[in-house]
Amino acid sequence: MRYHLEYFNTYQNRWTVIRTVRTCYSAQFDLEKEVRVRISTLLRGACTNGTELKSPFTEIVLPPNNTGTVDSRVQGFVCVFYQKEFMECTWETGLEEPTHSKHSLYFWHREMEQAEECPQYIHTNGVRTGCTFTRESLPEFSAFNICVNSSSPKVALRSAFFSLQVQNHVKPAAIEAVHLESGLERRLQVHWDLPHESIPSHCLEYEVETREEGVGGQQLFQQRNVTREMTLTFLSMGGAQRKCFRVRSRVHQYCADRGFWSDWSRWFCQPEKPPGSESDAVVVCALVIMVIISMVILSLCGLALWRKCKAREGETIPFCPLHKLMEYSKGLTACSPFPNKTRRNK
Repeated sequence: MRYHLEYFNTYQNRWTVIRTVRTCYSAQFDLEKEVRVRISTLLRGACTNGTELKSPFTEIVLPPNNTGTVDSRVQGFVCVFYQKEFMECTWETGLEEPTHSKHSLYFWHREMEQAEECPQYIHTNGVRTGCTFTRESLPEFSAFNICVNSSSPKVALRSAFFSLQVQNHVKPAAIEAVHLESGLERRLQVHWDLPHESIPSHCLEYEVETREEGVGGQQLFQQRNVTREMTLTFLSMGGAQRKCFRVRSRVHQYCADRGFWSDWSRWFCQPEKPPGSESDAVVVCALVIMVIISMVILSLCGLALWRKCKAREGETIPFCPLHKLMEYSKGLTACSPFPNKTRRNK
């Protein structure tokens, strides 16, 4: 005697069929949706003349325990497993959630005897908006289940349930070192170093963005290449004065179903500075020096012209101390160059 078990898998939106001789079976269900299970008995043997007989289905349907409105449920839930070292799960408050409501996160997986609360909450303006998990509490290739409860003294709020596999949420660290080496016939080799992290290098793929610039920084060409190699060779286009690269990485499909791209590295270029940047700086410095010299020459010419005009009036202004010049400007004989001249009475 065997049993024919069917249950509706809401994650895959289809029925899953199990045939077993056991009298118990465990399966994962989305607790926010209806649970539907049906079972029948299969009998084959001498008593049935070798014909398999199947009993009618016995079915059970469990409705979800959804209290509160749909818009009171937390939204924007996302988990990121950074460098396979720690994972952060964050969320936003529901549209109809009161301002003073409180969130609590509980998690469980098959290696745990019972659910546990978040070990370290993330707070934003005094409100719980996420949870941080250490690597030790994150089993890979196993269902990691999360429930976010929302409570408020005013109204009932809806709980949110999530199930994920942490290896599908990995985000590698940004690549910091990219090396460029020139070769023959306008060839340029690009290779990079991986940051120190827990992700095996054979699980990573890379996206390399290339940009070529012409005279004056004009962009001539731009493309992206995805590769699993850590070294690429490029051929520069004719007329390219500068070639720039940046790289990012993620876990490829043979180690996870999906993942997050890392942040881009900064741009690395050859040559490092745009052509003509040094000559432009020299030109600017030369212009500044010319302006200063011109101002000095104009000042000297103005002073000479002023002295010449005074000389034509029959007086020569000697170089005297400042207080003497002030007395002279008031009509006093401080250092008159004409000793035989008599000062007029006021």
